Amino acid sequence: MGRIDRIKERMFNGFKEKKEWWGSEHSILTNDRIKELPIVIRKAMAIDFKINNMPAYINPDELIVGIAAMASSELGHAFPEYATQEEKEEAAQKGVGVHSVWAHLPINAEKLLKLGLHGYRERIFNKLKEELASEECDEAKVSEYRAMLISLDALKRFAERYSKIALSDAVKETDPKRRIELLEISRILGKTPEQPPETLHEALQCFWLVYCALHSTMDLIPIARCDQYFYPFYERDIENGSITREIAEELLASWLVKFSDRVQTDLTTWESYAEVTDFAPGGNPIDLNNKVPPYFTAPGTDNFGIGANSWFMNAILGGQKRDGRDATNELTYMILRIWHRLELIAPVMSVRFFKGSPQRLYDECAKILRSGCGEPALYNDEQIIKGFVEMGVPFEEARDYSNDGCWETLIPGCTDHNHVDVESLLQLEYTLHNGISLVRKTKECELDTGDAKSFTDFEQLYDAYIAHMKKAVGDGIRMRRKIYGIHSTIAPDPMLSIFIDDCVENGLDITNGGARYIMYPAIISGMANTVDSLAAIKKLVFEQKLFTMEQIIDATSANFEGNEKMRRTLISWAPKFGNDENYVDELMVRILTDISAFVKELQKEDTRMMHFLALGTFEHYAKLGARCGASPDGRSAGDTISSNYSPSVGCDKQGPTAAVLSCTKPDLLPYFGGCPLDIQINPNEASGDEGINRLGGLIRSFMELGGIIFTITGVSEEMLRDAQKNPDKHRGLRVRIGGYSGYFVALPPFHQEIMINRVKHGI
Repeated sequence: MGRIDRIKERMFNGFKEKKEWWGSEHSILTNDRIKELPIVIRKAMAIDFKINNMPAYINPDELIVGIAAMASSELGHAFPEYATQEEKEEAAQKGVGVHSVWAHLPINAEKLLKLGLHGYRERIFNKLKEELASEECDEAKVSEYRAMLISLDALKRFAERYSKIALSDAVKETDPKRRIELLEISRILGKTPEQPPETLHEALQCFWLVYCALHSTMDLIPIARCDQYFYPFYERDIENGSITREIAEELLASWLVKFSDRVQTDLTTWESYAEVTDFAPGGNPIDLNNKVPPYFTAPGTDNFGIGANSWFMNAILGGQKRDGRDATNELTYMILRIWHRLELIAPVMSVRFFKGSPQRLYDECAKILRSGCGEPALYNDEQIIKGFVEMGVPFEEARDYSNDGCWETLIPGCTDHNHVDVESLLQLEYTLHNGISLVRKTKECELDTGDAKSFTDFEQLYDAYIAHMKKAVGDGIRMRRKIYGIHSTIAPDPMLSIFIDDCVENGLDITNGGARYIMYPAIISGMANTVDSLAAIKKLVFEQKLFTMEQIIDATSANFEGNEKMRRTLISWAPKFGNDENYVDELMVRILTDISAFVKELQKEDTRMMHFLALGTFEHYAKLGARCGASPDGRSAGDTISSNYSPSVGCDKQGPTAAVLSCTKPDLLPYFGGCPLDIQINPNEASGDEGINRLGGLIRSFMELGGIIFTITGVSEEMLRDAQKNPDKHRGLRVRIGGYSGYFVALPPFHQEIMINRVKHGI
């Protein structure tokens, strides 16, 4: 086997091994002097301790080295103690903890590769000297700069540590070719990331080592536009003849597999590591009821196994350069091809399209998508760039957009990003049931929009629902503004702050307003189920008068017990979103227009923090469905809701073209933060050159019609059933889970059934 095949085989064999969690059993609080230091400095000391004491080794055949410590977006983090008990208790009163780190944002990789750590160190020293010389010296800024310098020194030692390991391994190596490789790795790590890289090999290693350190210290960050920031090194190496394309492919493969070092596919080896003090991503940390619920920590229950292999490692390729020209280059295709050959789930892969994207890019993506895996996710530059520009981002920076750790859009290297979750179907439940949750049997919303049983026309219902939505969106955004910055009191992030513009210039941490942009979109879930429910009431209650509002409300309260005929009627007789039916699609248009107008007005209250919109569930469609009782679309209590901005499961009867037409009828520009349409296709229908043309045409139509994000999965029900019976034969089978893909065989049984049901119904 060649190197790429060997590292792929080693990677998949490693997926079955139990990974070691390291760090939480240690503490840097070894004396009172350390305890009295500012918390940002203690955090930097803990970072130093972690990366320079955690297990470190080099795998066979690796050309890019560095082992990231075990962590997980679902199972939590392991990190040395750096905050005192009093500080943790005080932070808990504010609703945050030492693990409340939100690192969904990519670093400025281009600047890292240009400056090296030495370049950052000089800038920070100069800023520190300026601050100390100032008559109004800000001690907080001084502490931030000191913490940044400690972090840079830690990174330098981290590289030196691996340089020594490579040298030691070279001395013991009996294979002359491998010995030369190890000596070269040792040389590179003796140079970079301290000094700027000059070759593709050096650039890949420089980026990975810094990325590895960040991921080992609770910053689960994405990759962004790797075909752009690595291309100058590749181009130079090819032009001067220092490497061949075959060597470049080996280097890229060695780099890409590093993102899968922590993947596990054997559920019996997974650990539950999240602490109850952690908070659900995007939630309101002030609300102590918003702690990560037991299903994040209990094996075998609701969300276990869905996000355990996710570390927010998203890469995005193609699109436009800052000057508007086509950014697609040879690395774009090379990375896509190698990523697909390795059958990776990490990194998550995405591709940007605009009017000038080459046909070859459409064809390459279509070939990959028809084979399964649900990636790359496809992004529409025409809409997203315009959205950022309307928010005030300069065209040059807007054209450089990327995604975060799921699919939300942002400006890489200069953005602090988080979001506000709004559950649309739950707001409709509150509207119909006087603020009461049907699942939890408690009153959760005090907004009084009247007794829905007494509504005499659809407009009363619609106005009441929109009032609940505006309250949920408004409360969420205003709370984000109110609590912004409190994470800096317990979870500052000096190392990440180094690589985010303009934290060094401002002397502020990423958690405390240091970044150039602060973007907090409101992400709305469950829209298809909501619209289907409203359309059912409008048609069957107020127009055809088959049922009364009281009957609908009582039936959903009882989960349709004794009302199965009503449930079937709601499913079969009412129009459903996703079938190119104006009756229901225009209702979606109306709702999205009303909400976007409200957020536009809300933005005027505080221009420092950018608020826009997105539609999505991520991987939480099952969890979000479990939070809702029965709904008027015929959905039973606890059933999963539709994923992201997709039609409800089993309700799109007219195929993918109709789904695209329905989803693009609203003006989605205000929702440029992301509204993925997830569809399933039969891979047999996309076979041959004609199949590639059809699939490429569907993608192009989605873009031209104004869609934002498109994901396509080409697997069949038969394939997934066979994978359940014969997992070893399908070890690389990938399915799209919301914001990323997962190995089907590694999903818990309940989620495998959800995926099979979605494939069966085309969504």
